[in-house]
Amino acid sequence: MTENSTNNLKIAGEGSVGGGTYGDVTINGAGRVTGDVTCNEFRINGAGSTDGNVAAMLIDINGSGTFSGKVETKQMAVKGDASVKQGLGVGDLKVKGRLSAGGVAANTADVRGEIRVGANLDAETFTGEGTFKVDGMVNVGSLEFALHGLSSAREIGGDTVIVTLGRGFVGASFLGLFTEKRLTVDVIEADEVTLENTTAKIVRGNNVRIGTGCEIGLVEYGGTIDRAADARVGEARQVTQA
Repeated sequence: MTENSTNNLKIAGEGSVGGGTYGDVTINGAGRVTGDVTCNEFRINGAGSTDGNVAAMLIDINGSGTFSGKVETKQMAVKGDASVKQGLGVGDLKVKGRLSAGGVAANTADVRGEIRVGANLDAETFTGEGTFKVDGMVNVGSLEFALHGLSSAREIGGDTVIVTLGRGFVGASFLGLFTEKRLTVDVIEADEVTLENTTAKIVRGNNVRIGTGCEIGLVEYGGTIDRAADARVGEARQVTQA
């Protein structure tokens, strides 16, 4: 059943409706929107999907949401599972569960669970605990993430990069209880770098701390370096900063 009152759209139970411009869009149950959608708020309580692009001030997902096109929003909250097949442009992103996207450009991203990105992840701040898998680059102002599983990226660059070994259990239903906690990356480059349980070919930074469980091929540092007793570093080279 669908309702369209005062330019608001509501799907209750099962139903589908065409795209358009609305005030608020609410899917309670299992609903599908065909075509592009522009609205103030887009809420899914259950299972919802869209065939086109979505532009909204707020997107709130409680359950599962599948977006086949591009998504642009100021705020997005995922409590469950969400998939954005193409790019996601968002101001404030909060994930408690899973999110997959073709690419992500955000001001702030906080992930408690799992995020998978098919291209690059760009954010001013990227925080959380769980896992991240980025096929391209992670470009950040600051990154602070606690590992609760296998994470990976091609490259990570930013002002501050802090990757630590997660303690306790986070998102056990999503991540499993016995998965190895490790980040694998080709290159990490930042002014301040702190790493635990990280495997990297190259780490570049001004002040670098290589913590427990790390396996690094080459460290290039301009200021200071600190290594844990069990950290494995193939070569550490101090370089002159321009």
